[in-house]
Amino acid sequence: MSAASMALPLRLSRRIEKLAREAGRTPDEMLKFVIRDGLEYCEYAVKAINEGLADLDAGRGVTADEMRAHFEKRRTARRARKAA
Repeated sequence: MSAASMALPLRLSRRIEKLAREAGRTPDEMLKFVIRDGLEYCEYAVKAINEGLADLDAGRGVTADEMRAHFEKRRTARRARKAA
């Protein structure tokens, strides 16, 4: 694995150091987790967004009014169950 080097702004560096202390790890160890987890989330988010855009392009979307009606129906059903 190739090593990358970059300078972190002081504020980020301090946050990594604090997180590492709280986790019982070194800042270098903690940074690996932060990058991995952040990268995994970014990959997930980009994939989900692209899938959503593809759905819209294919005409598989709903209007805001349709969504409001859907959630109003669910709220009404939930209220009826609670009242019973």
